[in-house]
Amino acid sequence: MTSSRPLRVLFVAFSRSSLGHVTRMRTAARRFADAGHTVAVAAHEEVRHLIEHAGLAWIGIDEIGPAPAWRGMSDVASLRAFARTRLASPIYVQASLRDELRAIDEFAPDAVVSDMRNTASVAASMRGLPSFTCHNLRLFKHPMHAVLPEILATLEAIGVEPEHRAPLGDAVLVPDLPLLDPLSGVPAETAGLMAGLTAEIRHIGPLVPQELLAPPAAIEREPVLNITLGGSGAGDKDLLRVVAAASGLGVRLAVTLGVEGPESDVLADQVRAAAGGAEIEVAAFRHDAVDLMARSAAAVVHGGHSSMIEGLLCATPLVFTPQSAEQRGNAARVAGLGLGTVIADDDPAEAVTAAIRSALAADRGPHDAFASVLRAADGAGAMVETVERAVALHRAAVAGVANGVSSAH
Repeated sequence: MTSSRPLRVLFVAFSRSSLGHVTRMRTAARRFADAGHTVAVAAHEEVRHLIEHAGLAWIGIDEIGPAPAWRGMSDVASLRAFARTRLASPIYVQASLRDELRAIDEFAPDAVVSDMRNTASVAASMRGLPSFTCHNLRLFKHPMHAVLPEILATLEAIGVEPEHRAPLGDAVLVPDLPLLDPLSGVPAETAGLMAGLTAEIRHIGPLVPQELLAPPAAIEREPVLNITLGGSGAGDKDLLRVVAAASGLGVRLAVTLGVEGPESDVLADQVRAAAGGAEIEVAAFRHDAVDLMARSAAAVVHGGHSSMIEGLLCATPLVFTPQSAEQRGNAARVAGLGLGTVIADDDPAEAVTAAIRSALAADRGPHDAFASVLRAADGAGAMVETVERAVALHRAAVAGVANGVSSAH
């Protein structure tokens, strides 16, 4: 441990449009706790069970609801106008700051780590704390290239002092390899803006759950197709299309909806109907998602970062049905490495079935080799070391200032 004593670290996660952000913060927080630090995860009530199931303290914060409409916007002006009603709206930004400042004051952390909560580092700066943001760089190609300038404008409009307008924190920690999410993919204008808002942009590697750190024992792959397309609602049509296409392949279908409540019950019925006579298991959420991924013969994912990394870590052949620019970029990069296949929106049912059949029969060798590379990177371990070092330096700097003031008197 680099710091002189255990730390208190607050993790803050955006959660209602994607579970990927809170999943990553849960993984990181668990690794910090295992290293002897005291942690808490601030997130919306809807994902409280995901945090507490991992044995972590939960702090409630409000969050904006899902809005899949941004996925189809490519015009910058339209995206910026949309952001002003959502992530950059004064009402949302002010409410988020109130929640984050309350969480900081209640928990009294030494550092703040956030994932897609663009005001958490602002709140940390207002309390004189070091902070770190966890970001996929591909999101700065779309939509953050339009959202980030609007957030800065809103922070100025609501009276946040210039020195605290720091939505990227002291460092951006990229939970990936440069091979998969290169800085060169960020548009030059946006990269320049980012460089002026943070001291460092560092690839730390994927946030690996503890159970995937060691090379797995020989896992007996089951004839199971793991289908998980997120919980935003944007992938429901694809979910039904994939289930129908896979229904005649003679494998059990394990479908995760990502949502709970009356709407999920309706969707579950539609999924079962699409499966026809195929053996199928439908769940709203799965606490054994990593275990299921490791046992599955193949998986169909939308291309969000968390499910993609889990699939790669588990050496599970992937079929992608991307919905957003980020997901399309992720899918194309993995497909380019020969580790996945991409289904286009206009592909006929026969092509979808063929892609799934090919994944089920794929050679495991390349997948196992790449999984070893990802495990070796261990971004969660790198995050622990980075935060420990930064807090130690922060404490030394504060002590130096205090000693200087004392000597002057």
